[in-house]
Amino acid sequence: CGFAHGKAWVIDGATDLHDAPLTGWASDAAWIAHFANACLHGADMDEVRAAVRQASLAASAAFARIAGGFDSERWKLPIASLLIVTECEEGVAGLDLGDCRAFALDAGGEAFSIGGHDEAAGAETQLAAQQTDADLPLLKRAATIEMLRRMRAAQNGAGGSWTFSLDPACADHARAWRLRLKRPARLLLMSDGFAALADRYGAYDAGALVRAAFDRGLQELTRELRAIEAADAAGARHPRFKRSDDATALLLRLD
Repeated sequence: CGFAHGKAWVIDGATDLHDAPLTGWASDAAWIAHFANACLHGADMDEVRAAVRQASLAASAAFARIAGGFDSERWKLPIASLLIVTECEEGVAGLDLGDCRAFALDAGGEAFSIGGHDEAAGAETQLAAQQTDADLPLLKRAATIEMLRRMRAAQNGAGGSWTFSLDPACADHARAWRLRLKRPARLLLMSDGFAALADRYGAYDAGALVRAAFDRGLQELTRELRAIEAADAAGARHPRFKRSDDATALLLRLD
Protein backbone atom coordinates (compact mmCIF):
# COMPACT_ATOMS: atom_id res chain seq x y z
CA CYS A 1 0.00 0.00 0.00
CA GLY A 2 1.12 3.57 -0.46
CA PHE A 3 0.27 7.25 -0.24
CA ALA A 4 1.80 10.06 -2.30
CA HIS A 5 0.81 13.14 -4.29
CA GLY A 6 -2.63 13.18 -2.69
CA LYS A 7 -3.34 9.63 -3.84
CA ALA A 8 -3.61 6.40 -1.85
CA TRP A 9 -3.54 2.84 -3.11
CA VAL A 10 -3.39 -0.86 -2.33
CA ILE A 11 -1.81 -3.54 -4.53
CA ASP A 12 -2.24 -7.31 -4.21
CA GLY A 13 -0.05 -9.65 -6.27
CA ALA A 14 -1.85 -12.74 -7.58
CA THR A 15 -0.57 -15.98 -6.05
CA ASP A 16 2.02 -17.73 -8.22
CA LEU A 17 0.75 -20.89 -9.90
CA HIS A 18 4.27 -22.23 -10.58
CA ASP A 19 6.93 -23.58 -8.24
CA ALA A 20 10.01 -21.46 -8.97
CA PRO A 21 9.61 -17.67 -9.25
CA LEU A 22 10.90 -16.22 -12.53
CA THR A 23 12.07 -12.98 -10.92
CA GLY A 24 14.33 -14.38 -8.20
CA TRP A 25 12.05 -12.97 -5.48
CA ALA A 26 10.27 -15.13 -2.92
CA SER A 27 7.34 -14.97 -5.35
CA ASP A 28 6.59 -13.20 -8.61
CA ALA A 29 3.43 -11.91 -6.92
CA ALA A 30 5.57 -10.05 -4.38
CA TRP A 31 7.85 -8.74 -7.12
CA ILE A 32 5.12 -7.13 -9.23
CA ALA A 33 3.33 -5.67 -6.19
CA HIS A 34 6.50 -4.05 -4.86
CA PHE A 35 7.57 -2.90 -8.32
CA ALA A 36 4.21 -1.26 -9.02
CA ASN A 37 4.23 0.35 -5.58
CA ALA A 38 7.67 1.88 -6.18
CA CYS A 39 6.57 3.15 -9.61
CA LEU A 40 3.47 4.84 -8.21
CA HIS A 41 5.47 6.50 -5.44
CA GLY A 42 7.74 8.04 -8.06
CA ALA A 43 5.16 8.79 -10.74
CA ASP A 44 3.56 12.03 -11.83
CA MET A 45 0.09 11.25 -10.52
CA ASP A 46 -1.77 14.15 -12.11
CA GLU A 47 -3.30 11.62 -14.50
CA VAL A 48 -3.75 8.35 -12.64
CA ARG A 49 -4.52 6.17 -15.65
CA ALA A 50 -1.31 7.36 -17.33
CA ALA A 51 0.64 6.56 -14.15
CA VAL A 52 -0.74 3.02 -14.18
CA ARG A 53 0.24 2.66 -17.84
CA GLN A 54 3.78 3.87 -17.13
CA ALA A 55 4.09 1.47 -14.18
CA SER A 56 3.02 -1.40 -16.43
CA LEU A 57 5.52 -0.43 -19.13
CA ALA A 58 8.30 -0.24 -16.57
CA ALA A 59 7.32 -3.60 -15.07
CA SER A 60 7.27 -5.19 -18.53
CA ALA A 61 10.77 -3.95 -19.33
CA ALA A 62 12.12 -5.00 -15.93
CA PHE A 63 10.56 -8.46 -16.15
CA ALA A 64 12.01 -9.00 -19.64
CA ARG A 65 15.49 -8.21 -18.28
CA ILE A 66 15.15 -10.36 -15.18
CA ALA A 67 13.35 -13.35 -16.70
CA GLY A 68 15.04 -13.25 -20.09
CA GLY A 69 11.97 -12.40 -22.14
CA PHE A 70 8.33 -13.47 -22.36
CA ASP A 71 8.59 -17.08 -23.48
CA SER A 72 6.68 -18.21 -20.42
CA GLU A 73 3.12 -19.45 -20.68
CA ARG A 74 0.63 -16.65 -20.04
CA TRP A 75 -0.47 -18.01 -16.69
CA LYS A 76 3.09 -17.67 -15.37
CA LEU A 77 3.31 -13.92 -16.03
CA PRO A 78 2.93 -11.88 -12.83
CA ILE A 79 -0.25 -9.87 -12.32
CA ALA A 80 -1.75 -7.89 -9.45
CA SER A 81 -4.93 -6.25 -8.32
CA LEU A 82 -4.67 -2.50 -7.80
CA LEU A 83 -6.97 0.21 -6.45
CA ILE A 84 -6.18 3.94 -6.25
CA VAL A 85 -8.23 6.81 -4.81
CA THR A 86 -7.73 10.56 -4.95
CA GLU A 87 -9.64 13.35 -3.26
CA CYS A 88 -12.07 15.31 -5.41
CA GLU A 89 -14.64 18.01 -4.69
CA GLU A 90 -17.53 15.63 -4.11
CA GLY A 91 -15.54 12.97 -2.23
CA VAL A 92 -13.08 10.60 -3.84
CA ALA A 93 -12.40 9.39 -7.39
CA GLY A 94 -11.04 5.91 -7.91
CA LEU A 95 -9.49 3.59 -10.43
CA ASP A 96 -9.17 -0.17 -9.98
CA LEU A 97 -8.07 -3.39 -11.66
CA GLY A 98 -8.75 -6.82 -10.22
CA ASP A 99 -10.40 -7.47 -6.86
CA CYS A 100 -9.11 -4.92 -4.33
CA ARG A 101 -11.92 -3.18 -2.45
CA ALA A 102 -12.82 0.21 -0.98
CA PHE A 103 -15.41 0.71 1.76
CA ALA A 104 -16.45 4.18 2.93
CA LEU A 105 -18.62 5.67 5.64
CA ASP A 106 -19.63 9.33 5.37
CA ALA A 107 -20.77 11.90 7.90
CA GLY A 108 -24.41 11.05 7.27
CA GLY A 109 -23.83 7.41 8.18
CA GLU A 110 -24.19 6.18 4.59
CA ALA A 111 -21.93 3.25 3.70
CA PHE A 112 -20.35 2.62 0.31
CA SER A 113 -18.70 -0.46 -1.21
CA ILE A 114 -16.79 -0.42 -4.47
CA GLY A 115 -13.89 -2.02 -6.32
CA GLY A 116 -13.54 -5.48 -7.76
CA HIS A 117 -16.73 -7.43 -8.38
CA ASP A 118 -19.35 -7.81 -5.67
CA GLU A 119 -19.96 -11.42 -6.72
CA ALA A 120 -16.26 -12.39 -6.86
CA ALA A 121 -16.08 -13.93 -3.38
CA GLY A 122 -19.20 -15.99 -4.02
CA ALA A 123 -17.89 -17.19 -7.37
CA GLU A 124 -14.61 -18.28 -5.79
CA THR A 125 -16.51 -20.06 -3.02
CA GLN A 126 -18.48 -22.05 -5.61
CA LEU A 127 -15.33 -23.01 -7.52
CA ALA A 128 -13.41 -23.89 -4.38
CA ALA A 129 -16.26 -26.08 -3.16
CA GLN A 130 -15.77 -28.25 -6.24
CA GLN A 131 -12.18 -29.17 -5.31
CA THR A 132 -11.63 -32.89 -4.83
CA ASP A 133 -8.09 -32.48 -3.51
CA ALA A 134 -8.50 -29.62 -1.03
CA ASP A 135 -6.54 -31.52 1.61
CA LEU A 136 -3.32 -31.01 -0.39
CA PRO A 137 -1.14 -27.86 -0.52
CA LEU A 138 -2.35 -25.56 -3.31
CA LEU A 139 0.45 -26.29 -5.81
CA LYS A 140 -0.03 -30.04 -5.31
CA ARG A 141 -3.69 -30.04 -6.37
CA ALA A 142 -3.44 -31.11 -10.00
CA ALA A 143 -7.05 -30.53 -11.06
CA THR A 144 -7.39 -27.28 -9.12
CA ILE A 145 -4.13 -25.83 -10.40
CA GLU A 146 -5.01 -26.76 -13.99
CA MET A 147 -8.31 -24.88 -13.64
CA LEU A 148 -6.65 -21.84 -12.04
CA ARG A 149 -3.99 -21.73 -14.76
CA ARG A 150 -6.66 -21.73 -17.47
CA MET A 151 -8.46 -18.90 -15.72
CA ARG A 152 -5.23 -16.92 -15.27
CA ALA A 153 -4.28 -17.35 -18.94
CA ALA A 154 -7.67 -15.95 -19.99
CA GLN A 155 -7.18 -12.70 -18.10
CA ASN A 156 -5.93 -9.45 -19.62
CA GLY A 157 -7.28 -9.87 -23.11
CA ALA A 158 -9.58 -11.93 -25.32
CA GLY A 159 -12.68 -10.81 -23.45
CA GLY A 160 -11.40 -11.79 -20.00
CA SER A 161 -11.19 -9.65 -16.90
CA TRP A 162 -8.24 -7.27 -16.48
CA THR A 163 -5.68 -6.84 -13.74
CA PHE A 164 -2.51 -4.79 -13.44
CA SER A 165 -0.12 -6.69 -15.68
CA LEU A 166 2.87 -6.48 -17.99
CA ASP A 167 0.54 -5.34 -20.78
CA PRO A 168 0.18 -1.52 -20.63
CA ALA A 169 -3.28 -1.88 -22.19
CA CYS A 170 -4.42 -2.83 -18.69
CA ALA A 171 -4.54 0.89 -17.86
CA ASP A 172 -7.18 1.43 -20.53
CA HIS A 173 -9.37 -1.26 -18.96
CA ALA A 174 -9.17 0.01 -15.36
CA ARG A 175 -12.60 0.85 -13.92
CA ALA A 176 -13.10 4.52 -13.03
CA TRP A 177 -15.62 5.65 -10.41
CA ARG A 178 -16.50 8.38 -7.92
CA LEU A 179 -17.99 8.28 -4.44
CA ARG A 180 -20.01 11.27 -3.26
CA LEU A 181 -19.20 11.48 0.44
CA LYS A 182 -20.45 13.92 3.08
CA ARG A 183 -17.46 15.13 5.05
CA PRO A 184 -15.91 14.13 7.34
CA ALA A 185 -15.80 10.66 5.83
CA ARG A 186 -13.74 7.56 6.55
CA LEU A 187 -12.40 5.09 3.99
CA LEU A 188 -10.87 1.65 4.09
CA LEU A 189 -8.83 0.48 1.09
CA MET A 190 -7.93 -3.21 1.15
CA SER A 191 -6.94 -6.35 -0.67
CA ASP A 192 -9.60 -9.01 -1.08
CA GLY A 193 -7.88 -11.02 1.64
CA PHE A 194 -8.80 -8.35 4.20
CA ALA A 195 -12.19 -7.58 2.63
CA ALA A 196 -13.01 -11.26 3.22
CA LEU A 197 -14.15 -10.24 6.71
CA ALA A 198 -17.21 -8.80 4.97
CA ASP A 199 -17.30 -10.29 1.48
CA ARG A 200 -16.59 -13.94 2.31
CA TYR A 201 -16.99 -14.52 6.05
CA GLY A 202 -19.89 -12.13 6.71
CA ALA A 203 -18.49 -10.89 10.01
CA TYR A 204 -19.25 -7.27 9.05
CA ASP A 205 -21.02 -5.22 6.44
CA ALA A 206 -19.15 -2.40 4.70
CA GLY A 207 -20.05 0.34 7.18
CA ALA A 208 -19.44 -1.82 10.24
CA LEU A 209 -16.00 -2.85 8.97
CA VAL A 210 -14.96 0.78 8.51
CA ARG A 211 -16.20 1.62 12.03
CA ALA A 212 -14.40 -1.37 13.51
CA ALA A 213 -11.17 -0.43 11.72
CA PHE A 214 -11.21 3.04 13.29
CA ASP A 215 -12.47 1.87 16.70
CA ARG A 216 -10.36 -1.26 17.14
CA GLY A 217 -7.50 -0.88 14.66
CA LEU A 218 -6.35 -2.91 11.69
CA GLN A 219 -4.12 -5.23 13.71
CA GLU A 220 -7.02 -6.36 15.88
CA LEU A 221 -9.18 -6.97 12.82
CA THR A 222 -6.37 -8.97 11.23
CA ARG A 223 -6.21 -11.15 14.32
CA GLU A 224 -9.97 -11.69 14.06
CA LEU A 225 -9.62 -12.54 10.38
CA ARG A 226 -6.92 -15.14 11.00
CA ALA A 227 -8.90 -16.65 13.88
CA ILE A 228 -11.90 -17.18 11.58
CA GLU A 229 -9.64 -18.86 9.02
CA ALA A 230 -7.84 -20.99 11.60
CA ALA A 231 -11.17 -22.25 12.96
CA ASP A 232 -12.13 -23.31 9.43
CA ALA A 233 -8.71 -24.43 8.22
CA ALA A 234 -10.14 -27.16 5.99
CA GLY A 235 -12.58 -24.76 4.34
CA ALA A 236 -15.67 -26.74 5.28
CA ARG A 237 -17.67 -23.67 6.29
CA HIS A 238 -16.03 -21.20 3.89
CA PRO A 239 -14.69 -23.05 0.80
CA ARG A 240 -11.60 -21.32 -0.59
CA PHE A 241 -8.40 -22.14 -2.48
CA LYS A 242 -6.03 -21.09 0.32
CA ARG A 243 -6.41 -21.23 4.08
CA SER A 244 -5.39 -17.56 4.32
CA ASP A 245 -4.84 -14.82 1.76
CA ASP A 246 -2.59 -11.77 1.97
CA ALA A 247 -4.41 -9.07 3.92
CA THR A 248 -3.45 -5.44 3.34
CA ALA A 249 -5.54 -2.46 4.41
CA LEU A 250 -5.12 1.31 4.54
CA LEU A 251 -7.29 3.68 6.59
CA LEU A 252 -8.07 7.19 5.35
CA ARG A 253 -9.97 10.16 6.75
CA LEU A 254 -11.52 12.74 4.42
CA ASP A 255 -12.02 16.01 6.32
